[in-house]
Amino acid sequence: MNHLKNVLCAGGVIALAAAFTGCSESGTEPIFNPNAGISSNSNGYYYSSGSYSSSSINKNSLEYKELSYNYDLLDLYYIYGHRNDELEDFEVYVKSNNTDFNPKSYCIDRYAKVCNMYGDMSDPFTRYFDPSYAQYILSMLSETEALVGLGTDVIEVQVDGKTKVVINQVYENGPAEVYGLMEGDTVLTVNGINISSVKAFEAETKGEKGDRDTLEVLRGDETKTIIVKLDEYNAPTVYLTFNDSIPVIQITEFTPTTSSVDGSYGEFVKALKKIKDNYKAAIIDLRDNPGGDVDHCNKMSAELLSKGDTVIIDIETDVDSSGYGSNKTYFQKLDTIPYTAEKDGIGKDLYYVFLANENSASCAEVMLSAVTVNKKSPVVGQNSYGKGIGQYVIQTSYVANGLALITGLESMDKNGEIYHKYGIAPDYEIIDEDDQMEKALEIAKNAVNGKKEERTAGYGSKDTGHFAKAKAQASVGFPKTKKDLLNQMSGAYKIKKYD
Repeated sequence: MNHLKNVLCAGGVIALAAAFTGCSESGTEPIFNPNAGISSNSNGYYYSSGSYSSSSINKNSLEYKELSYNYDLLDLYYIYGHRNDELEDFEVYVKSNNTDFNPKSYCIDRYAKVCNMYGDMSDPFTRYFDPSYAQYILSMLSETEALVGLGTDVIEVQVDGKTKVVINQVYENGPAEVYGLMEGDTVLTVNGINISSVKAFEAETKGEKGDRDTLEVLRGDETKTIIVKLDEYNAPTVYLTFNDSIPVIQITEFTPTTSSVDGSYGEFVKALKKIKDNYKAAIIDLRDNPGGDVDHCNKMSAELLSKGDTVIIDIETDVDSSGYGSNKTYFQKLDTIPYTAEKDGIGKDLYYVFLANENSASCAEVMLSAVTVNKKSPVVGQNSYGKGIGQYVIQTSYVANGLALITGLESMDKNGEIYHKYGIAPDYEIIDEDDQMEKALEIAKNAVNGKKEERTAGYGSKDTGHFAKAKAQASVGFPKTKKDLLNQMSGAYKIKKYD
């Protein structure tokens, strides 16, 4: 097939478009409004509006071109398309009116044939969102949720037998930073109310965009009054706290745009710089982390390793060609790409204990695998999810502006071993979350005192069964929040573009 030929010759597909209009040659497509709700028919199509017929398709129509283009995306990037012989001839999808598929893709009726085609693929994470939904989904993948508030994280500390509330983190570019609050400030009052607990602080600073809070804080020996106007800020993904003098870094997801302009990676580097010189051990909490952007989890993992250490080895689909001019054809190839630490990581000299559970998936497992294999760091909690594959995120910018999520990479560790379907086993299997943290603290404190425990467990020995569950989860409904989407994807994804 050469449906992509003209596009590739013209300069390539930009997966992450700078702008999205939602318009087609036949008019403006309806744009999904998450607040308006959606409805589905008995066959699993999800409609925002539209009254197009899926029984026929004109070769000059935009929907035909979108079907053709997406067929080529599957042909060139879907890793199981040729390996498992899943992809039929293109004309099969042109003529098909099959609606018996797992409703993991979302289309108005106009693009139903594209949804049908993706529904025929066995992989539960390979899916399509038509132009009505594409930008909404792409935005969720590219940045964290927008919140309204001060943009701080506060903790309780004991001073002379009294509980004080101290600003632990000031989120980059958030209102608190803009108006001058600083990490380490002790909060005395908010709007004239004495503050002696995190709960009281959160209740008093909760409000609408544009509201103003007056904070009285103690900075060193000086009391300052600071007025902050509540505004929107991107939610952070990395939280640094201290438990019994041990640093605990919680990573909730891996995302390009967060409270930091450098995304999750920028937040993580900032946290490591705070602890690298004054602490010997730290806990990294990846519980309930569903994954995220591959580039960020690779870079973050490398910051815990030494120069030359292998983070992960990916087998990735890519495009190759043969012939020249009008005889040029394109076909899928597989590349084996090792990702290594190009320099010593900021946190390479610390001892780490990891917390994980059955919802620690994909990109979270990249970090788990990278550090446990290279540094023999112990893991406390439960067997991880077991997703060693990732999806390309490709916007069909040159056609209808739909969005394709296509499984196109598989991961293995530096020894060539895989955790896909089996997960990463804990050294200490503990169900209760408080008991998990207690054990991790025990191991970390022992390391500080010179008794460093090494990992003895490996990867899981039983199929977690999550991929059968994933097929069912895909039919639960449209992902209205980023958490919904990442949980459905159990996600490692890569924004794909061509050079």
